[in-house]
Amino acid sequence: MSAATSPSRGPAGPAAWLADNFLELTAAAMLVMICVIVFAGVFFRYFLQIGLGWTEELARYLQVWMTFVGATVAVKRWAHFQLTIVDQVIPRGARRFTRIFGILVVMTLAGIMIKHGIEITRVTWNQSSPVLGWPIGYLYLLAPVCGVLMEIYALQHLVRAWRGAPEEPPGGPHAALETGGK
Repeated sequence: MSAATSPSRGPAGPAAWLADNFLELTAAAMLVMICVIVFAGVFFRYFLQIGLGWTEELARYLQVWMTFVGATVAVKRWAHFQLTIVDQVIPRGARRFTRIFGILVVMTLAGIMIKHGIEITRVTWNQSSPVLGWPIGYLYLLAPVCGVLMEIYALQHLVRAWRGAPEEPPGGPHAALETGGK
């Protein structure tokens, strides 16, 4: 574990580390919950001959939520899909502009998530899921919430890019571009 991710860094220590990694921990917890729920559903159905109808629906909800949280983590870390081949063929000075363009695209898409996420949450709030009886709006609520978080993280990346700060720490996945592949 590096000094940047160590739970004992700084005066706040573990509390600061938990706050910095809350989304990652949430996504990991959702993945573990999905595994446990699906295993329980299979075990009860095939070994105990008891069908737990709620397991499939809850696992599906968690998978959707985990996807949105994971996408937010990708924006936070600026680790989502990127066409690094473009950076290999353009001059180093122009990379800043392609980076800013990419950030603006992410911000636009996050804005669309917010707008349409709010609309679909409103429309589905009074509809109930078939087994759990939860408002379907709960399923869609994470779209605008994660959209807002994506906007915040993308804005942080935009400010750093505008100031000319490096995209990532030395040794990151794109470090070979900076050193010419060496």
